[in-house]
Amino acid sequence: MKNLSTSHSPGKIASLLLMLFSGVGFGIATAQQGTFWDDTNLVPFETGGSIGLSASGYSARGIENRRAPGVLQTHANFNFSAFGLRSGLNLNYSTDETGIRQNMNTLRYNASWKWLTMQVGDVNPQLSDYGLNGTTIRGGYIRAQPGNFLVELTGGRSRRLVRPSFESGFRKPSFEQWAFGGKVGYGRKTGSYIHLSSFYAQDNVASLDGDVIEIKPQENLTITPDFRVDLFEGRFSLESQVTVSAFTRDLNSSKFSSSDLDIPEFFTAIYQPRVSTRLNYAGQAMATFQSDPFDMRVGYERVQPGFASLGRGRFRNDQETLTLSPTVRFFRNRLSIQSDLLFGRDNLLGTRLQTQSNTNVATNVQMIVSESFNLTTSYNLLLNDVTTEPIEGQESPNAGQSQISHNLMFQPAFIIPGENYTHNISLSGGYLSVENKFDGDPQIQDMSYLSESYTGVLSYAITFPTGFTINSSGNYLTNQSNAGDIQNVGFNLGSSYALLNRKLTISLNVGLNRNKFERDLQTGSAMTSRLQQLTGSVNSSYRLTEKDSFNLTIRSRNSRVMGGAGNEFTELEGSFRYQHTF
Repeated sequence: MKNLSTSHSPGKIASLLLMLFSGVGFGIATAQQGTFWDDTNLVPFETGGSIGLSASGYSARGIENRRAPGVLQTHANFNFSAFGLRSGLNLNYSTDETGIRQNMNTLRYNASWKWLTMQVGDVNPQLSDYGLNGTTIRGGYIRAQPGNFLVELTGGRSRRLVRPSFESGFRKPSFEQWAFGGKVGYGRKTGSYIHLSSFYAQDNVASLDGDVIEIKPQENLTITPDFRVDLFEGRFSLESQVTVSAFTRDLNSSKFSSSDLDIPEFFTAIYQPRVSTRLNYAGQAMATFQSDPFDMRVGYERVQPGFASLGRGRFRNDQETLTLSPTVRFFRNRLSIQSDLLFGRDNLLGTRLQTQSNTNVATNVQMIVSESFNLTTSYNLLLNDVTTEPIEGQESPNAGQSQISHNLMFQPAFIIPGENYTHNISLSGGYLSVENKFDGDPQIQDMSYLSESYTGVLSYAITFPTGFTINSSGNYLTNQSNAGDIQNVGFNLGSSYALLNRKLTISLNVGLNRNKFERDLQTGSAMTSRLQQLTGSVNSSYRLTEKDSFNLTIRSRNSRVMGGAGNEFTELEGSFRYQHTF
């Protein structure tokens, strides 16, 4: 009996895909006349790109330079497309760590005709949320959707070979990996549908044969059915997808036969179970109800402990989440109230010493009082609890941790139009509290803390039809916590003006910020620190032609110690940039 690694080798499957892609490409090349060519998105030849030059200078007093005193940079990029084949060239030069950095973009072919799409090169198909979801595959992808039928195929190399090295900064080695996937279904994403997708990936064991390595070659097969059903003219919908993953952590581990596992014999020809193979699942379900004044969405997600898939990046497993999202609207949608309630926990099998559960309640209220005034308020509640199970044979008290966070925001906004100008006034006020408690062990109870913050921001802007604008803002923050008390007050004033038929734009901005920090010391005395920062910037941009532009920016920052400890410094930097596009 042959297993998948011998009867369905990556080379054979890649050859089959290549023949399939070549056949489609030949059909496009030989049908350049008539309606077929007219229905494609292929353009015979397109070019584009840009060249640019930038120079910057920097100086600092009171602190060490944060960047080089002077930097000159040039860049040039060229992109082209020929009948769907896209590529390009990027060239950069910088006097900062002087050297030429050149990169040749990956060749990628992308073409479509009515219901058929084809890609060759680096592709990122998404067949399911937990199976193949965004992993880059260097190979090909085909999607055909004639009517309500759907077929997707992809295959190629999903990971390149990286041999062991003792060079500094070297990451861990990697096997060459090949991956293949497919999806079939019926229906449309905007309505009812049913899909079945599968993804397979395998490390090439021979790619690192003979090298001394600690990593193990892996293999993965996933199967994902997903569906959506719309009822009552779309007012109610039910959708779900579940991915079953067979994951082998070591291809060199011992094999199981079909009789050992009491499974059909044909399964071992598709995927060979081994001692290191684990079967797990992850899935989600959602129900949605929509009406004129009221909407409701209920969702549930569960990812089993140990679930893994080579078709997506790392993500957290061993968790379940229940989500409730009601929305209600009044007065012809002038008043909208939306809430999101999330309840989650981990340690689903009860095999870990700690269990974390969390509750998150977020409510947002939007009110359009008139064309000139609107109000937005929001409230977020976050509850986190960590409980520790007792350890058999130990008399030490169980340690637990809880965190409670309240976040309240209030944001009115006014827009006052006039004949020659427009006023914009906005106010934002907020309250944030975070309380963290440790229970059980007296040695860590002293680590509990409480932090409370009050914030306020007032902004005003006026716009004139001549292209002249003035904007200003003031902010205030106060925070009290176990670490100390913080007070911050700031003010910003800016303006911009467009000249020469808006070809030249000049902007000016200045800001003043003062910070006070007080902290009680263990000696009984108090430590107080007062800092002041003054910032300023000038920015000008000019559009010479439709394809040529330059930009000039000058920024400064001055920090002074008004009392207590701190660093005084001054920074000044400027930059110039020119760019031509073609």
